[in-house]
Amino acid sequence: MQITVEYAAQIKRAAGRSAETFDCDSPCTVQDVLERVVDRHGEAIGQLLFDRQRRLHPSILLFVGDSQVRAHEPRELNDGDVLTILSPISGG
Repeated sequence: MQITVEYAAQIKRAAGRSAETFDCDSPCTVQDVLERVVDRHGEAIGQLLFDRQRRLHPSILLFVGDSQVRAHEPRELNDGDVLTILSPISGG
């Protein structure tokens, strides 16, 4: 199955793109896809996403389609889902 991941703000810069597609086995969870993102893009993006205990930073927002997803609640994805990863935006 294919999952599209869209990146925003700092995560977009770290990934070097605004979106990409991942091929996943079914079942596949949001957490599985986040690990694939780190595998593909390296520890620089991993440090933006996760703390030292490999928990998602509380400031990172996740959406599947238009619905916000909580990182600590496993969420299975379906073929064609779009996962958006949003980091805080700062500056002025």
